[in-house]
Amino acid sequence: MENQSATFRIYTENKNQDKIEEIISRYFDGFTIYKAEGFWRLQKEKTLIIEILGESDIVSKINSAAREIKSANNQEAVIVQKIKNNNWLV
Repeated sequence: MENQSATFRIYTENKNQDKIEEIISRYFDGFTIYKAEGFWRLQKEKTLIIEILGESDIVSKINSAAREIKSANNQEAVIVQKIKNNNWLV
């Protein structure tokens, strides 16, 4: 059965991965982490993309987790992305 849902992504610098996993685990019981390379102000950096699937109403939890990650990594900002879609388990 289909539910209105969204894919959320948090983009952050790839450091303190254990701490990031601990932060995300406090908010969500399932997520995926991708390693990537990104650029910030023309500087190449190792990046983590944290992907969470859920109902659209979890935005406040996503933002809280993103703020904690930003603080843990001592960053000016992290990117949060919401993609509306339909996800379901088979």
